[in-house]
Amino acid sequence: MNYFTILSIFILLSLINISSALPNGNGSLTKLKKRNDCSCSFAIADFKSGSARGIVTFSQDESGHTEVAGIFSKGLSDDSASYGFRIVDECRNVLFDLTDGLNIQPDSDGDGSKSFRHKFTEFDVDCTSNGILTKKVHSSKRNNDSNCHNNKLRKRLPNGGELTINGEGASYAGLTK
Repeated sequence: MNYFTILSIFILLSLINISSALPNGNGSLTKLKKRNDCSCSFAIADFKSGSARGIVTFSQDESGHTEVAGIFSKGLSDDSASYGFRIVDECRNVLFDLTDGLNIQPDSDGDGSKSFRHKFTEFDVDCTSNGILTKKVHSSKRNNDSNCHNNKLRKRLPNGGELTINGEGASYAGLTK
């Protein structure tokens, strides 16, 4: 009889533990199941040609927030100029302007920049249609903008990063994952 009582208490306590771990139907989940659906992603804009040399990295966490960090070793020689960074599509249409968040400062010792870093919640890398790799301005492959395409049906090129000097585009690098 004593064995049956201990077994009954054990089963009762096990059922209480299991029922407390399951969702109760009102939408609240346990801490383990509250994870978001975004995968961790990483993208790079490598400025290895053109007037600026440097690298900018984009790291997405599971919440869809993106940490942007980078440094330039060449191309920021004017200390009085204001420098910025923006994400542009293949036609150089601005998708995201990151200038205010990144605050790119020229390095007083040379031609480059100080390292910069900021976490953005307004966009992601590739979790939603508002990602730096997934967002596009034009929904059609056939584009009537003669400055960008020659009205040919072709595959869409990836978005890219653009360094700006005094608000004007100065150097471009494609985004790669």
